[in-house]
Amino acid sequence: MPPPSTADVRALADQAPHVFRGQVMTVTPSSTTDRHFSIPSVATIRVDRWYRGEDAPIVSLSFTTPSAFGINGHNCIDFHPDDHWIVFAVKKGQHLEMIDDCIGALAISPLLGPNLKSADWTVQMEADFMAGLADRNSGLRLLSIQRLGGLKLPSSRDPLHRVIADRDELESKWAVYAALRTGDVTVLPAARRLLAAGEKSVPENEIALELRNVSDPDAAEELVAILNSAAGEITRQSALSALSENLRDPKTALVMAELLSDESAYIRYDAMYGLSNITHEDACTLPSGWSEQDIEPQLERCRIWWQQTGRLKAWR
Repeated sequence: MPPPSTADVRALADQAPHVFRGQVMTVTPSSTTDRHFSIPSVATIRVDRWYRGEDAPIVSLSFTTPSAFGINGHNCIDFHPDDHWIVFAVKKGQHLEMIDDCIGALAISPLLGPNLKSADWTVQMEADFMAGLADRNSGLRLLSIQRLGGLKLPSSRDPLHRVIADRDELESKWAVYAALRTGDVTVLPAARRLLAAGEKSVPENEIALELRNVSDPDAAEELVAILNSAAGEITRQSALSALSENLRDPKTALVMAELLSDESAYIRYDAMYGLSNITHEDACTLPSGWSEQDIEPQLERCRIWWQQTGRLKAWR
């Protein structure tokens, strides 16, 4: 289960027939069972905005409180009075239920944007998340940055760039991640600088993983720079994955060839896969039904082909 900071807001909203945001008023457990155990409960929420579905001012949301013994991937969300959430729900009887018991609701800033009555729900949701960028609470500002990233709209890029330029280091890092999620490859140089120092912290790890989703052809040169400058295995694999699977730029064939002898088995394999996608050369293509023991012999055949023939071709 992905952490809420990386939740795909757009995908959640697309799956949910009822989407709204609001403030928790009360939480009522269905029994007095020991709170060490999960308990079916109902949260009463005063709705600030409906994006899809019903138009009631107050809703009852059924959920199961987390167990003190552990979450184990389920029942992760514990509603408390006064907290603000955006909820992705389905109707079950008289109550609504979250479409997912761990990311079916996401914490948000209480600040709202203007009411764009005739706008598509994505535009209205974006305006509300943007309003949260001005929240006085730093934690709620971070949530607003993360939610904009999860909405994945190109129109969010300008405000995210302002966060990168003007806010503190942590907010700036999350804004780089959020901008990447909108498909903004102009932040790749900033990502490269962050990842050169490592990928084990948050959100550097998330930025590294997001690189594999880059598909803009203009990103090839910067992805190669990230691949060459990063020490982290996740960063290198993600950058190479984007180059090998998404971009398949002939100008990167030399880079792939040099990585056929990399010390990392994962990098060697991805490099050969990238060369296969670029050149369609049999020597760099694993046979149908291949197994792990076939990889190294195929890599050797690919290296020999490159030295004898491939490098002489005009890959550009």
